[in-house]
Amino acid sequence: METNCQRLIIPWDFSPVAENALKYAIKIGSLGSACIIELVHVIESGGMFSKNKATDKEIADKLKADQLRIKEQYGVEVKMLALEGSIFNTISDYASEVEANLVIMGTHGIRGVQKLTGSWALKVIAGSNIPFIVVQDQPFKESKVFENVVMPLDFRFDEKEKLQWAIKVSIQYGSKIHIILPAAFDSGVQKKVNYNLAFAKKHLESYNISYEIHSAGKTNSFPDEIIKLAVDIEADLILIMTTRNLDFTDYMFGAQEQYVIANNARIPVMCINPSMV
Repeated sequence: METNCQRLIIPWDFSPVAENALKYAIKIGSLGSACIIELVHVIESGGMFSKNKATDKEIADKLKADQLRIKEQYGVEVKMLALEGSIFNTISDYASEVEANLVIMGTHGIRGVQKLTGSWALKVIAGSNIPFIVVQDQPFKESKVFENVVMPLDFRFDEKEKLQWAIKVSIQYGSKIHIILPAAFDSGVQKKVNYNLAFAKKHLESYNISYEIHSAGKTNSFPDEIIKLAVDIEADLILIMTTRNLDFTDYMFGAQEQYVIANNARIPVMCINPSMV
């Protein structure tokens, strides 16, 4: 994520949450950091999502109508593209192919029998080498975006790489980074957390980045504590790293990050994959 102009990709399904993602892209662009905003509609080529799909002409007409509406309503030019494939890999593959800086994706949060929308969002994100910001609402603030960023920091080695993205976000948007540490019940785990924290403090200070350290309580799960902190400080972004080597059971029964991604407070979440680092 460089400080010069960026290419932003919006998965576009004509829904209100996709429109919210567009509003974030426009807000980022208004800060002078976006050159291209591209709305990508995926035409499902098979599976349950392909049922009752529109014709190519109907989709082209809808995309053209939205392109004109967006120009009139928001005063910005966007590119439109329809791609055939699976929503689970087409967006990330295309973003990588065009070397996009960021994918901003709308989600409906967690709901339904199996909390599918949360796990679907995670499945779209997992494996991408482009960062995703997942949003549920339109931007909270009129002026700045991502003023306060919550970043959980635990014992994993990958945390060092996640820190690099926190630094990039802070430089890009002037963000204050709020580090939240888990309640460790094991001295070996605590030692690793302390090591990662010392590493983080050293590097944040070397870039003169404002930060604050918070400790999670012991009564709630760590994801719950992350969201609670974000609500308490009125954060407008949570930055997480997905679990390495997610499998079917993670999508079905809940990797912890899907609950952060689809949090009830509706705070945007930036997702970094281990494959990116």
